[in-house]
Amino acid sequence: MEKRLELLKKSRARVIVGIETGSVPGRIGAVIVEVSGSGADTVLDLHSFQSVELPPGLIAALEAVDGEKEIDTQEQADVNFLTLHHINTLFFDLLGAAEVDPGEVDLIGLKGMEIGGMEFPDDPGALSEMTGCIVAACFRIGPEKGRGSWLPVKEAILKGMVEAMVEKYDLDEEAREAVAVALLANESVHHEALTAKCSDEDGSGPDTASRRTIMVQRVSDGGPALHGEFYFPAN
Repeated sequence: MEKRLELLKKSRARVIVGIETGSVPGRIGAVIVEVSGSGADTVLDLHSFQSVELPPGLIAALEAVDGEKEIDTQEQADVNFLTLHHINTLFFDLLGAAEVDPGEVDLIGLKGMEIGGMEFPDDPGALSEMTGCIVAACFRIGPEKGRGSWLPVKEAILKGMVEAMVEKYDLDEEAREAVAVALLANESVHHEALTAKCSDEDGSGPDTASRRTIMVQRVSDGGPALHGEFYFPAN
């Protein structure tokens, strides 16, 4: 897994699908970009963007979760399944419309839905298995050392972190958040440190998505550190 990340970092350019779920209520959007460099040296080429409305049943379920202090495990599983299904469908529809083969995608950047104190999908590793792609998700910011003050990268924070990169390009307003997620995934590729590794080096034990996860950290000069998690498919 570390070798795959290192190869991504060394590649001249990366094809990244950025998926965002929170900028427009009731819609999810995804973008295909080709990215080279990082930070102020980032060069981005926008290939395609697509967004879809979520079905009324899922919107109603999400609203119910948002209004409840606690939900049972079955409700959570149902919402998680439906969310994953529609994200996965959007991914393949976007690639099909753009005539891009899934094997050409180097990385998916995923910004999940934050509802009722939970994030959906709750396991980005499942999306990695469904698409066969590496998924970068669970973005957090905080101090370089110590984990007591880490915060989720919400829309306002996300905009502030990559706004300078996004502003260089004349992007449609609806596509900006998905592009920002793709850029955040790209920044995570250029990490300085592995903060944790959830895989078993000897290969023992059952092969599960949780064993194929790497957590990374990137430190910015004078700013907060970026924490991201990479989820790898079985093959």
